[in-house]
Order: sequence, then structure tokens, then C-alpha cells
Amino acid sequence: MRTIEAEGERVERRRSAVVEIRKHLAGLYRSFVLWASLYGEVDDHYEKERREQVVGLLDELSNQYLPRSVWLTEDSRKKVENFVIRSEGLCSEFSAEIEDQGYPRVRRSMERRVSKKLRPLKTEAESGLGAELAEPRRPGWRERLRK
Repeated sequence: MRTIEAEGERVERRRSAVVEIRKHLAGLYRSFVLWASLYGEVDDHYEKERREQVVGLLDELSNQYLPRSVWLTEDSRKKVENFVIRSEGLCSEFSAEIEDQGYPRVRRSMERRVSKKLRPLKTEAESGLGAELAEPRRPGWRERLRK
């Protein structure tokens, strides 16, 4: 009986970790999209808020991810880590370019790069995490009796 309870708790912890990581990935990607798609007259304050939101979510994901990564398969970990590494790189690139050229001149390039470089990694990481959530089918009572 205890073995079944322990197994159930382990499965639930794993599921919870995967759901949390997925939530953080989606939030980070959304914040990149928002940052890259400010239209009209954009004041520096609003752009900096979006940038700070991305930086904050990157930090949060990094802090939340490591303790939860033990529940993931190696394949899923690599996919999530590739997304995080690319996100950090793009955040640094965008920040430097905005400082040099200003947001209006960089915005279109940001949109393209988020779409071209980050979206595929997000999709890949999410599919890996989705596979983590798909539990293997448990044998029915008839199959257990046959053993």
C-alpha cells in the first residue's frame, strides 16, 4: 500500500514540476512577443518595463527550473535549456541594440528573431514537456491477474 502511495506522490510531483516549467516557458515567450511588438509612439519607460519583465521572467525561470529539472528526462532538459540559453542571448542582443539604435529601429528585427529563433525552440520544449505529461498506460486488472 505504501509503495502505491509513494508512486502516486512521485508521479504528482513530476507532473507538478512539468506544469510549472511549461507555465514559465509560455510566460517568458509571451513577454518576448510583447516586448518585440510595441507599436505607435513608444516611450522609453514602457519599453524598459517590457524589457525588465523579460529579464525578471528569465531570472525566475532560471531559479525555478533547476530544482524541478530533476523530474525531466534528459531530452526534455536539453530542449528547455536550449530555449533558456537562446532567450538569454536574445535578451542581451536586443538590449544592446536598443541602447545603440533605439527601439523603433530595432523593433522589426526583434519581431523576426523572436519568431524565427525563439518560437521553434519554445515549440520543441513544449512538445518535450507534453510528452513528459503523457503517462504510460497502466495495465488493467485483467492484465495484472495474468502475470
